[in-house]
Amino acid sequence: MFESGMDEDLKKKVDVVVGLSRLAGGTLILVGSILLFVFTQAALDPNAVIEINGAPTKDQADKIMAAIFSALFPIAGLFLSFAPAKLLDKWAAKIISRLS
Repeated sequence: MFESGMDEDLKKKVDVVVGLSRLAGGTLILVGSILLFVFTQAALDPNAVIEINGAPTKDQADKIMAAIFSALFPIAGLFLSFAPAKLLDKWAAKIISRLS
């Protein structure tokens, strides 16, 4: 799972970062799915109003773009939640070693 040259302190930090990444992924799936549901319902309803930069709009293209943008959150959450541990370990080790 870890490279043989990785010291114990780095292993602990990598474990924490990977665990938090999985938690963040689950949160993104939950919140993103709710957003996607709401904006999809708004896109299907021609009378629905959404706010963009504080201005209410009924524009269909804006509602579709909001639904597409909100779909990115559960996709990112799926990656973080279900990515192979080896990939996340390498990613976390590189980030931690560069920031240290």
